[in-house]
Amino acid sequence: MRVLPKTGLVAAPLLVLLALGCEGSVQGVGPNASVGGSATGAGGSGNLGGGVALPPGTEAAALLPARIRRLADAEYEASVTALVPEVGPGISADFIPDSRQSGFTLNEAQRVDPVFAGQLAAAASKLAANVRSHVAEQAPCANPTADADACATKFIEAFGEEAYRRPLAADEVAHLMTVFHAALEGGTYDEGIELVVRAMLQSASFLYLTEIGDVAAPVATVKLTPYELASAVSYLVQGRPPSKLLRQMAVEGKLDTPEGRYDATNDPGLALFAADNSAFNAQTRTTRIIKEWLGTDKISETAKDSNVYQDYARVKGALEEETKQFLAGVVSNGDGGSLAELLGGAWSMVNAPLASVYGVQAPGASDSAFVRVALPNRVGILNQGAFLSVFAHASESAPVLRGVAVLRRITCAGVPSPVDLKKAVVPPAPDPSKTTRQRYAEHAASDCAACHNNIDSFGFAFEAFDGMGKFRTRDNDKDVDSSVVISGTDFDGAYPDSNALAQAMSTSPQVRECFARHVYRALAATSVPELKPSEDDFVKHWQTTLATDGSGKADAKIIPTLVSFITNASFAYRRGL
Repeated sequence: MRVLPKTGLVAAPLLVLLALGCEGSVQGVGPNASVGGSATGAGGSGNLGGGVALPPGTEAAALLPARIRRLADAEYEASVTALVPEVGPGISADFIPDSRQSGFTLNEAQRVDPVFAGQLAAAASKLAANVRSHVAEQAPCANPTADADACATKFIEAFGEEAYRRPLAADEVAHLMTVFHAALEGGTYDEGIELVVRAMLQSASFLYLTEIGDVAAPVATVKLTPYELASAVSYLVQGRPPSKLLRQMAVEGKLDTPEGRYDATNDPGLALFAADNSAFNAQTRTTRIIKEWLGTDKISETAKDSNVYQDYARVKGALEEETKQFLAGVVSNGDGGSLAELLGGAWSMVNAPLASVYGVQAPGASDSAFVRVALPNRVGILNQGAFLSVFAHASESAPVLRGVAVLRRITCAGVPSPVDLKKAVVPPAPDPSKTTRQRYAEHAASDCAACHNNIDSFGFAFEAFDGMGKFRTRDNDKDVDSSVVISGTDFDGAYPDSNALAQAMSTSPQVRECFARHVYRALAATSVPELKPSEDDFVKHWQTTLATDGSGKADAKIIPTLVSFITNASFAYRRGL
């Protein structure tokens, strides 16, 4: 049987549970936790032997390691929303922000420090009180005096299966009944249920997704259990716990093969990719991946100098909503969302204030209503205000920030950090007699030229947009020059501006592959160099999913790329390093 590590509780209100032997710890559980209770497991080392047979063509080196991953904040919120009635949005709003890898909040290295443990304890108390206020529906018991144990056991088994995303083992039920009895002695049935919920919502089994298989000792390779497969598919596609139907399909073996998992993504009963009224669905999950990939999710945290950009505060919310609605339009397209359209679509969604800033006519738009408009001079998501604002300074544009962002996120070109090169970065001094481009070009003409020649070629292409993404032809009363020459890519050439550059990148095989690599990092929750064989294995499999239009030109589709990760033969297996 799978065993999660049992370590000391960190939340003071539940210290009593330690003495009761309840498995509910969160401290110290992470990707280095042991498999099967052994000291040498998912994150350990040693000469491992045996294990499951891998599908033909699948190499152990291409597998992710067996591990335990903590829920990201958004996944936590989706999980408790599915469990507890009337949970308003934002239960995790005050949590410590997720630590990130390659910009993505799914991160195998997430930890629970004492501050976060306290936040989890406070949230669990609030959620448990909510369950108690609905105990008649959540944990009904006709005669709590005589039947308390029977009713509590039934609740623990039912609620626990949803919370842990698998049936509870007998010893887990027994431990939680001990918690129930601790409250029942001198208390009430309702108080017992409340304390049980508090314990469950702080337990490792709720807070962590396991990818360790069903092993009793360390082995070379493992296969995920049916419940692990169901959770992996659901959280990766929808960002929320698996439905009862998906868990049942997994138990029946329908998720064991790539073909079975592909069928599941198209099963109308599961409706994994169907639009619904939930705040946690495939569209929300997919757009989150894209925003984290491109960094536009940081727009809510981006501030500007109000003396320089008087319109920014007025349209900041609209910039965020524009990206959200544009991505929804791209992703919900019947072809699964086109990367070429994402980067090269000459349209967007604007409301009246944003239309005035963009200088376009938007019939039907109001302060609250967003409408689709043609934007031939603002092509794709990289030329929208959110991206341009995030990668800019508070009072001016930032060619270096924009250039580095495009190189790393769009082309996957390596850009060394000045820190790694042991170079101090001193921004060019303000000079009202020069354009931003002139200042930065002079600044880069030094021992930094080797890097900046490439970086600035991309960054200067966006100089027709100021630090909040507003179009301009003049900078410090001088003509703006956004023309660039790109080299070292598969779309080398001269471009007059960022619109032409975006169009070229939208059809680039190099950019398509870079997109696939970032999707891998977003879904695999890791980007460590040691796992490059696993990333390469995914890209090789993903290549088989590329679609072509009538002319034979290839295009990467967004939803099929996510599905490709799930249908890779290695998806269901892990190696026991």
